Amino acid sequence: MVGGENGRSGRPAPAAVPAGIVCCLVLLGILAAVPSVSLAEQGPDEAVPRSSVSDQPVPGVVRAPVQPELYEGYRISLVFYDLLGGTDSTANDRALRRQIENKAEPLATGTFTKLFADRAISEIHSLEGIQSASYTLYESEQPGAVVLVVSATLGPEKEPLPRGLISTGRVSELPVLIEDERKLLQLRLNGGLGAYLEHNPWFASPEVYTALSPIALDPPGPGTTTWAEAWVEYGISGAAQLGNTTLYAFGEASLLTSGTIGQDLFRSDARTRTLPEKAYGGFLWAQTDSQSAARLSVGRQDWQLNTGFLFSRFSAGANAGPNASLFLNPRTAYQMAILAKYKRAGFSAEFFDVDPAELRDFDSQTRFQGLNVAWLDGDAWDLGATAYRVPESQVEFLTPQERVVPRKGQSTLAIRVGHGTVIGINGLAALGEYARQGNEEADVEAHAWYAQLGYTARDLMWSPSLTYRYASFSGDDPYTEAREAFDAPLSGGLDEWVQGIIFRKVVTNTNVNSHRVRLNWVPSERVSYTFDYFRLLTDEPTPVGSGAYGDEIDFAARWSISDHLFFLGVAGLAWPDQVIRAQTEDTARRWATLQASLFWNL
Repeated sequence: MVGGENGRSGRPAPAAVPAGIVCCLVLLGILAAVPSVSLAEQGPDEAVPRSSVSDQPVPGVVRAPVQPELYEGYRISLVFYDLLGGTDSTANDRALRRQIENKAEPLATGTFTKLFADRAISEIHSLEGIQSASYTLYESEQPGAVVLVVSATLGPEKEPLPRGLISTGRVSELPVLIEDERKLLQLRLNGGLGAYLEHNPWFASPEVYTALSPIALDPPGPGTTTWAEAWVEYGISGAAQLGNTTLYAFGEASLLTSGTIGQDLFRSDARTRTLPEKAYGGFLWAQTDSQSAARLSVGRQDWQLNTGFLFSRFSAGANAGPNASLFLNPRTAYQMAILAKYKRAGFSAEFFDVDPAELRDFDSQTRFQGLNVAWLDGDAWDLGATAYRVPESQVEFLTPQERVVPRKGQSTLAIRVGHGTVIGINGLAALGEYARQGNEEADVEAHAWYAQLGYTARDLMWSPSLTYRYASFSGDDPYTEAREAFDAPLSGGLDEWVQGIIFRKVVTNTNVNSHRVRLNWVPSERVSYTFDYFRLLTDEPTPVGSGAYGDEIDFAARWSISDHLFFLGVAGLAWPDQVIRAQTEDTARRWATLQASLFWNL
C-alpha cells in the first residue's frame, strides 16, 4: 500500500499499491452494491406482517447487525420489540407484549450479556401464544452502545419446549443442552481466523520501538510481512430461575486455544496456546414492577466501562508474545473481576474490583477498584461519574527528573455528560468526559478529557453519520516536580479508544492530544462502513521534542454474513511526523496495514 521514502530528505515518495489491497478494495466495492434494506420495510419474516402492538421502526433508519460475542459488556441504549403476527384479539396481543417485556426485564441491568439475552429469549419462547422468539444485536448511534432487537412471532402454534440434546436426544438442537421455561444450559463454541499484511511495520524502525520489549523476539523490519491467526473458545454456560422467585443463578466456564503462523509484529515462530478464558458465576435479581435489577458476579469474566475511555474489555487480556493471535485479540476476560450492579429505571450504580489478565511472566499484580454511577434518560441525557483507585500494583514510573512514582495509591475521578438530541435536533448528539488523577503516595496531577459532536442524517440514504472528537491525555511536564502523565493502561476498545490501529502500536493514551473525524454509513442491514482520520500530537515535550506524532486514515467494512458468521475488513495508512521522525533519526517510513478477519459462533 505504501512505498518507501527518499532517503532522509523527509519528503514522501509516491505510494505504491500492492495487489492484495487492490483485491480488498474490489471486495469492499462489491459489498457496497448490496441492496439497501430498512428495518422499517420488513420484519424478520416477510411472510408474517408486523403486529399492531410491535414497536415501529423509524422510516429510513438502517442499522447493521453485529456479532454478539464482540459486544459483551456494551451498554444497551434501546430494547426494540419487533413483534409479528397476532392472536385472536388485540387485547390478547397487548397482554402478550407485557409478558414479553417482563421476561426481558433481566436485560435491564444496562449492559449486554449474551447469556442473559439467551435466557430471556428462552423464557419468552415458553409463553403461551408465542410461536418463536429470537434476538439480534445492532449498532447504535450512541458511541459504546448497542440496540437489542427482541423478535417474536405471535400465534397459536409454537415450537415445543423443553428442547436440547440432553432433554430430547436430538443432536440437531446443539449447542443447546437443556432449555425450558426455567433454565438454560448450552455449549459455547466461538472462533475466528484472519490474514494480515503490514508494510513497513514499526515505521521501518523496529529497533526503536521494540528494543526494550521482552516479547519482541524477532520483530519485522522494512518491507512487507504477512501472517495468519486463528482461535477457538469452547465451554459451557447456563442460567436458571431459583424457585418461583425473581432470582436467577448464572455462570460460564471455557478454554481458549489460539495460534499464529508467519511473521507477526513481534516474532516469526509458529505457535499455539491454550489457557482458561471464562470461569465465573453469579446471581441476577429482576423486579418488573419497579423496573429494578441487581446483579453480582465473581471470577474470570468480561467487563467494560462505557466506551472504553478508562476501562475496555479488549485491554483486559494478554494477546501478544506466547499468547498467539495478536490482531484477533480473542482473550478479553479479566483474571479476576468482582462486579456488583444495581439499576432502577434510568439510574444505575456499579462496584468493580478487577485484575487484568497479563502475561504470566510479566504480571504487575495491578488491581483497580471503584464505583460508577450513571443516569440514562432515553435519547436525552447520559450522565455519569466514576471514582477508582489502585490498591495493589508493582508498576513504577520514572519522571523526567528521574524520580520514581508508584502506580499503587493512584486515584482517579471522572465525570461524563452527553445528550442525544442537542438543541432539539434529532440525530445531533454530544458527549464529553473529564478525568482527574492523583496519588496518595506521590505527587501526581494528571488529567484526561474529550469532547465530541456527531450528527446522523436519518433521512438520507444509507443513514450517514459524521462525528468529530478532540481528546487529550496529559503528558509529564519536564519542568515540574509532579508527575502529570495520565495513566490509562486499560483504555482501548474495538475502535473507540484505539486512536489509530497503526499508531496505537507506538503511541498509547498518555501524552497525546488527538483530532478524530469519523464517517459511518450503512448501505444495508448486513453491511456498514467506517472511515476514520486521526491527527495525533504531543501534550508535553518528549525526550526528542514536541509536535505531531503523525496522521492516520483507517477504513473498515463490517459484513454480517449470517447470524453466525461475521466479517471485518480493515485498511489503514499512517504518516510519521516530527516526533516519530526524531525518534527514528528521520528514517521513518509510512506504515500500512491490511486486515481480513472472520468470526463465527454457534
